Amino acid sequence: MEGIQWREEQAYALRHYLKGCDARYDGDKKLLRNLSHRYDTRASSHYAFGLLLRDQTGDVERASDLIRSIIRLQLDAPEEIYHGTFRRTDMDLDPPKGSYPWQQVDTPGFAFYLEETLTRIGAELEKAMGQGNGVQEQFRNAVNRVLPRVWDSYDPNWREFIACSFAAILALFEEKLSPELVAQMDEAMEKTVGASIARRLSDAIPMNTNIELMHMFIVDFFGSRFKNGAWTQHALKEISKFRAHFDEFESFAEFNSATYYAVDLTALGLWRAFGTSPAMQEVGTHVLQGLWENIALFYNPNLENLSGPYTRAYEMEMLHHSSLGAHMYLALGAGYEHMIDHGDDEELDPLLIYASGGLPSHVRPKLVEHRGPRQVTKQFRELCERNKPGENTPLCTATAWIDESYMMGGISGSENTSGQLHPATIHWRGDDGEVYSVRLGRRVVGGHWSKHMRGIRYSAKADQDGLHIDVHFTVEQPIELLFEFRGSGLDAAGLTPSLWKLPGIVLAVEAEAPEPTIVTREGYVELVYLYVPGGADRMRFRIRQVG
Repeated sequence: MEGIQWREEQAYALRHYLKGCDARYDGDKKLLRNLSHRYDTRASSHYAFGLLLRDQTGDVERASDLIRSIIRLQLDAPEEIYHGTFRRTDMDLDPPKGSYPWQQVDTPGFAFYLEETLTRIGAELEKAMGQGNGVQEQFRNAVNRVLPRVWDSYDPNWREFIACSFAAILALFEEKLSPELVAQMDEAMEKTVGASIARRLSDAIPMNTNIELMHMFIVDFFGSRFKNGAWTQHALKEISKFRAHFDEFESFAEFNSATYYAVDLTALGLWRAFGTSPAMQEVGTHVLQGLWENIALFYNPNLENLSGPYTRAYEMEMLHHSSLGAHMYLALGAGYEHMIDHGDDEELDPLLIYASGGLPSHVRPKLVEHRGPRQVTKQFRELCERNKPGENTPLCTATAWIDESYMMGGISGSENTSGQLHPATIHWRGDDGEVYSVRLGRRVVGGHWSKHMRGIRYSAKADQDGLHIDVHFTVEQPIELLFEFRGSGLDAAGLTPSLWKLPGIVLAVEAEAPEPTIVTREGYVELVYLYVPGGADRMRFRIRQVG
């Protein structure tokens, strides 16, 4: 770490990160195992940068080996939609070739249309031939042998993730690497960045906010490095468009998402650290301040969490499946070590550690101390990846009531089909000091809540009087609408259709809905309402604190 001016928080975080990674490095594969025991190219690119930052005996050699292994796993097929991205692991198979003339299809969002169409065909086949015969799975497997299905056979976002690591490595450590390896990195990035631009211009696979930010960074950086004027102009045009979209409501499409806000903060840090144009520097600083202000708006320091609603989330806790806690520690300093010590090193990232910063001085107090109950209302335009381009950025309104140890959130206007949408949420701290949560979700009967699904719209509003929820169904299959309760010591006996007696809180429920079923699972409890096509097409709930 010689030559780099480190704050103590950065040095602490890097030591924490590298300790775990060093134990998971495979010297034979020359790749890093992730916690799922897979050799992960994205994680390996992060580790390579972390090793170069540490720069102890053997670190440069190991980082060089990692980079070579990653480059060997790049997909090189100029006519294919996955050209220039990287296999996620060394076990990934090559996607099919020759059956998908994507560059000849002038239809934005085409990759998602195709995916959804194939899924519907599989469902119709199963319906015609009888449930439970495995035909849908057989159809899916057959398609995967012919067509490269996004997310199944390749991940286009690996371009941006790995290119960000390579950019930081080349910016800081080019002289430590052999000329041959630098040439290999440049050759790989010619493919990666060119393909990223092709994706962006075609909009065949729309980019969510975090990928969009990384895309602009890598095009700016490598456009300057390769003296490619067309790339530089593309970056400037995208930066201008992004600022205009942000300034409409000073919000992101991936709104109030702990997982993706963390990536956004890192990407904007890279803009400020390595961006080559004045526009990237100026807009990066402006947007970074706005993002921190958005975080503070929904943040409760007593619960150390963002209130919902969440447009894209995996968990209800900010410190799970997110590196936002690491950003908080790096911004707030001593006393917040638990925000990175609680979990695994995969929630850290040396790009994050290096590029952290930019917390405005007027925002810091809002992250440190709760300043009384407040009503929050914020508008934003979401990106519905699977909706028709031009009609896929509906205006949404997020509301939250944030009290000292209790908060509720709700969203209206969303057309998001993803199960990652958390349209109505509740968090509180019980008398035992534990934090508990409730989230609203849905699933096909027997399915998983995370799947994409059309035909369900939520309108939820949180205020001092409680949480008001309206769910409208137009779907043609039975659906389980569910409230999921999480926290230690939850007792399903305290749940009735009209009253939820929970640790540290009592909530009254007024429901226009069928009689629910209580399902107890390992670690959580569900209250499940069954929607049946042909019956009432709405369910309504009012939830308010009464004790």
